[in-house]
Amino acid sequence: MKNKVLLGIILLIYIVTPVIIFFNKYLYDIKFYILTGIGLLIFLLMKLFGVKNKELGITKENLVKSIKRNLILIGISIIIIIVLKLLHIGKYNPTETLLFYLFYIFISCPIQEFLYRGVFGYFDLNSKYNYLWIIISSLCYSLVHIIYRDYLTCILTFILGIILYLFYKKDHNLCGVVLTHIVLGILTILLGIVN
Repeated sequence: MKNKVLLGIILLIYIVTPVIIFFNKYLYDIKFYILTGIGLLIFLLMKLFGVKNKELGITKENLVKSIKRNLILIGISIIIIIVLKLLHIGKYNPTETLLFYLFYIFISCPIQEFLYRGVFGYFDLNSKYNYLWIIISSLCYSLVHIIYRDYLTCILTFILGIILYLFYKKDHNLCGVVLTHIVLGILTILLGIVN
């Protein structure tokens, strides 16, 4: 019962927040502060409910395996991203500053991986509906990207969400998927594939 309450609170936050940001220009302008606040809120909520860091993928266990496994994904993804660029899929001119990239690398990617892989991975640990969590996690991850009003970004984040979740499930360590998220995100933004 305790986990159902926790899950209900989390899903409410994950669904309501992007919808409110989507319809509010001011909130869109402070979206990164909101993301950071939600990451901290969910972490504190998980702690309040007695969830251990290891259950959230915040651990040294399987660190090297996680990074090695994700290096393969990074290599394949770089090739796909380059092909997309060669096919002129990119439609944006990046205008992000160095400050944005620093925030993206050190705060945004780790928080997103915690929220969408670590948190749902926790609910997946003792569930008989393992693959349901992959879909729920990926839908929530894609939903948060509706704020950019770009269908390609939402589709790509849904697909990437599934892939990252499957990789995360192998090692239950967030480091590898955070690294993958950083590389793929920076490349797709720099090449103008996503906004």
